[in-house]
Amino acid sequence: MKPGSYNFNFVGKGKIWFIISSVVILAGIAGYLVQGGFNFGIDFLGGTLMEVEFDREVSIAEVRDVMENLDLGNAILQPVEPNRFNESNRVIIRTTPIDIKTKNEILNSLDENIGINKTPLQDRTVSPGFGKKITRNALIAIGVSILGILIYVWIRFELRFGATAIFALVHDVLVTLGVYAISNREINTATIAAILTILGYSLNDTIVVFDRIRENTSMARKLGYAQVVNNSINKTLTRSINTSVTTLFPIVLLLIAGSPALKDFAFALTIGIISGTYSSIFFASPILVAWNSRFPKYKK
Repeated sequence: MKPGSYNFNFVGKGKIWFIISSVVILAGIAGYLVQGGFNFGIDFLGGTLMEVEFDREVSIAEVRDVMENLDLGNAILQPVEPNRFNESNRVIIRTTPIDIKTKNEILNSLDENIGINKTPLQDRTVSPGFGKKITRNALIAIGVSILGILIYVWIRFELRFGATAIFALVHDVLVTLGVYAISNREINTATIAAILTILGYSLNDTIVVFDRIRENTSMARKLGYAQVVNNSINKTLTRSINTSVTTLFPIVLLLIAGSPALKDFAFALTIGIISGTYSSIFFASPILVAWNSRFPKYKK
């Protein structure tokens, strides 16, 4: 099908898209409340993390018993790729910062009671102060990115375009974090890097649509602003779909076959790109129509 040959009424069904977005975001908030907050990784909370490989499939209860005997019953235990019985031969152990002696006691006790590979697959310690610094820098980076985006779109288009683009970005971040809350997936530095990437990707997709809307704005008095926006979305739809599919293909491969760090990055990107494509077409444009249609310049 040739670009521009679509004739879907995206704007006319704006209420449906808003309801869908609201349901997804509210589900994320519910997941956040049910889970008791986000599952922040060691990079943010500080502490010691070890990923231990056992000689057989092991349940969390077995590992918990060993940790309680060492007076570390408050350690956070997470199976890696568990099966339906919640058993795995690899478990991530997170504790408050511990010294080498305590680490060796944990490993020796696990080996004696269950049997393990003595060399942990992961072994790192982060101080609480460093975790707070990472959190602060991450929030600053996201804040500066959003401010820069607002200024850029304001200069290139109008303030209302810039504000609408920010609404779309906030939508994408909330959706991504909502999925993390529902799945209780760990949020780490790779997640923050992915969110910053999502902001740029989503903005690029939104700018393409907005640029076509700006080119066709002169026809607003004849067709009505809603129709101008609808036509612009239809003309850029092929480009948006092709870009999203080609971008998602290698990311999904990383999600399937990548290392743990790459999988964390790819997971957030997958959610964010899908949400970014959706928000550019279904979320940002109807908001722009509802806002701009209040001004005489854009009325039919």
